[in-house]
Amino acid sequence: MSKVLIVTKSRKATELIKDLMQEEGYTQCRVTDMSSEARRCVEEEFFDLIFIYTPLSDEIGLNLSVYMVQHTKSGVFIAVSEDTARKTQDKLSSNGVIVLRKPVSVEAVHHSVLALRAMRFRMGLVEEENKKLITQLEDMKIINRAKMVLMQCLGMSEQQAHRYLEKQAMDLRVSRRYIAEQVLNTYET
Repeated sequence: MSKVLIVTKSRKATELIKDLMQEEGYTQCRVTDMSSEARRCVEEEFFDLIFIYTPLSDEIGLNLSVYMVQHTKSGVFIAVSEDTARKTQDKLSSNGVIVLRKPVSVEAVHHSVLALRAMRFRMGLVEEENKKLITQLEDMKIINRAKMVLMQCLGMSEQQAHRYLEKQAMDLRVSRRYIAEQVLNTYET
C-alpha cells in the first residue's frame, strides 16, 4: 500500500494531485494545507511520497520540503511557480527535493515518480551493502578483541590466536564471531 501526503491550500490542486498519485499507484492520500500539520503527520506515520504544492497556508513550503527530506525517508516533490522554479531548483535539488513547475503536468509527475522509484531501488541496495559492512566491521572488532584476550591470558601469539578461533569455528561449525564471543565471555568476566 503506497501512501502519499499532499500539502497544499488549493482545493483544485488537491484533486489534481490525488488523481495523478492514484494513477501512479499511491492508493492512500492524506491532505493538509499547513506545514505544521504536515510535520505532525510524518511523526505519526510513514509516507512513500510527500507532495508539496506551494504556497501553503502558513509558509511558502520551501523550508517544509527541506525538513521532510532531513526527517523522513519519503520522496519529496515540491511544485512551484514557473518564475521561481530555476532558483528553487538550484536551492532544493542539492537537498534531495524534486522540483516541479506549475502547472504540474501528468508527464512530469510520471517521470519524476519513475526517477524516484529508481533512486529508491538504488538506495535500498546501498543500505543493504552498508548493513553488511557494518556487521563485518563489528565482527572484526569482536574477533580482534578475542585474539588480544587469548594473547594476554593464554600467552598465544597473534597467529596462534587467529588459528585457534578459526579452528574452533570450523570444528563446531559456527561463526568466528560466535567463538570470539565465547572467548570473551570466558576470559573477560
